[in-house]
Amino acid sequence: MHKELAKSSASIFLAFCVLSTLIYSTARADSGVAFKIADIQIQLSDNQLNYTISGNSIPAYTVSERFSPFRAVIDIAGGSFSKNFPQSGATLPGNEFSALKLSNIKDQDPAILRFEFSLADSHDYTVTRNGKGLTIKIDSAREKPQVSSTSKSKKRALTDLNVTTTPNTTTILIASDSKIENYSVDTIGSGANRPPRMFIDIKTVDIKELVREKHIGTSVEKIRVAARGGGARIVFDSASANLFRYTVTPSLKGLVVVIDESDNKTPQLSKKSQKNKPGNNKTSDATLDSLIGSLEQSTTDPSADNSSDATQKKISSMADNFSFSGYNKKRISVDFYKIDIHNVFRLFRQITDLNIIVDEGVKGSLTLALSDVPWDFALDIILNLMNLKKEERYNTVVIYPAKKEFAWPERAEDNLAFEADIESIEQESLIIEETATVPKEIMQAKEYVMQAQALGKREEYEDAALLYTKAFELWPENIKLSNRLATLYLVHLGMNAKAVYYAQESLRIDPQSSYAALYAAIGSANMQRVSEASEYFAQSISASPPMKEALISYAAFSENNSQNDAALKLLDKYHSHYGETVDTMVAKARVLDKLGLKKEAAQQYMALLGSGFQLRPDLKKYIQGRVAEKE
Repeated sequence: MHKELAKSSASIFLAFCVLSTLIYSTARADSGVAFKIADIQIQLSDNQLNYTISGNSIPAYTVSERFSPFRAVIDIAGGSFSKNFPQSGATLPGNEFSALKLSNIKDQDPAILRFEFSLADSHDYTVTRNGKGLTIKIDSAREKPQVSSTSKSKKRALTDLNVTTTPNTTTILIASDSKIENYSVDTIGSGANRPPRMFIDIKTVDIKELVREKHIGTSVEKIRVAARGGGARIVFDSASANLFRYTVTPSLKGLVVVIDESDNKTPQLSKKSQKNKPGNNKTSDATLDSLIGSLEQSTTDPSADNSSDATQKKISSMADNFSFSGYNKKRISVDFYKIDIHNVFRLFRQITDLNIIVDEGVKGSLTLALSDVPWDFALDIILNLMNLKKEERYNTVVIYPAKKEFAWPERAEDNLAFEADIESIEQESLIIEETATVPKEIMQAKEYVMQAQALGKREEYEDAALLYTKAFELWPENIKLSNRLATLYLVHLGMNAKAVYYAQESLRIDPQSSYAALYAAIGSANMQRVSEASEYFAQSISASPPMKEALISYAAFSENNSQNDAALKLLDKYHSHYGETVDTMVAKARVLDKLGLKKEAAQQYMALLGSGFQLRPDLKKYIQGRVAEKE
């Protein structure tokens, strides 16, 4: 379950470096890297092996995989055998599913003791730390049990076929009471007395609320529906000898079928005139009928107004509108031919003005042609084709492989960012000094502030911003109000230009305000105004001591703009004032890598392993990947 958390686009921007580089698995260690093996216990059964290594300290280790044949590799930093336990005691007894190779890699600092387990295809492994030791468990790989469809409490139902036409497209929403995921699309070629057709099979679905035939009169002559097994088959008959061009994509309200009408020369007709069109009653192909079943003629709702004027009015009101399916963004036309998927998302960044973060596991190229469709509809089609997911919060979209999981970060130590500090700042109540005689304008401003605070607690941030703005107009020298507006627009509304404006207003009131300079820096950075952001960042760290939020944000900004020497100096300054954290240690190692200082980077990664910090699993994977590259 993804967790709902209000995060700023600014924070996500500055967290990008960490989120885009996490890779594989490792574990933390105590400050030392020497690990003496005192004992190894081996438990072997017909189908399972437990291999437990015991030593004199908590091991610093990494886990990686090799292929052809498949091997699980466990590297223990500073590992060696004690005099009382010879290396021969580590060998495996004979079995059919695993083998072990031991090796010492002495050219590393510290040296590495490697356990390399070869596994049969039928087996898998896990590695866990138990106190001052490791347990490697090798067991048969079992598939996860499939959930029977009969266990579902309620069967999904199709409820309607909604049609919208424009000069360039016909859009059909196959409405459902829940999201449709289990479906397939195919075509049937033309034959004697039958047009080409496209059909959609949907498994495990109820169609009792759906009409069995619906005439369209565009490139699609009609749609027919019939039960098929426990699901449904929906057939789209072409109005000509050539099959129309189409796309099918799921939405929150069902399936959306978009038909390209750019080559269709047939005039669009109303439903009523279509029912009277000659030839609509011709007999269907017997083979198709055997698949479709008996089709029932749709009936007209007696309460509906079927006059020509009413029909045209309804069509006019629906024209050029995807709102029934939730797609109402700016229209675009795209024609991609074998384009790298990352370039596609860069294009969407320019079109949408959203912050788009793409997981490094997203790979491949794409060929796609769409005409006059909302950009969010096009994006969903691409995600569906490439088996990807998206998560969107506050002007930021994260795109990642469907098989992965993603959760928005909760704590400041989860990111190279300062969002937790921002939240604590913007959650502080505005302290307004009481005086003996208060002008009428300030009394009104106080009233606006109280109303705005109440709206903010209900997360009605746009309305709150309007009231804070009115208060600031009445009380233009109150820096708390301008800072509140800057954080509100930056954190909750993602409006960087306004955030910068109010931060500048704060700097007008107090040119020494480090927080205002930081807000202006982040807003400028999000708008790609690098030189302005650099000036504001420099101002934000001018206090003595410099703000920790400003230092870490400035470092991330410098690294993201390839100013790695500056980033390294800022991280060192942070460490001198506030000590090391997991995030700053990772950032420093990464920057050292980018500067080509491989030895120093390796020492930093090893220091992180020996720091005693509790490491998140994804961060462990990242460190493991970096250490493995230096073998």
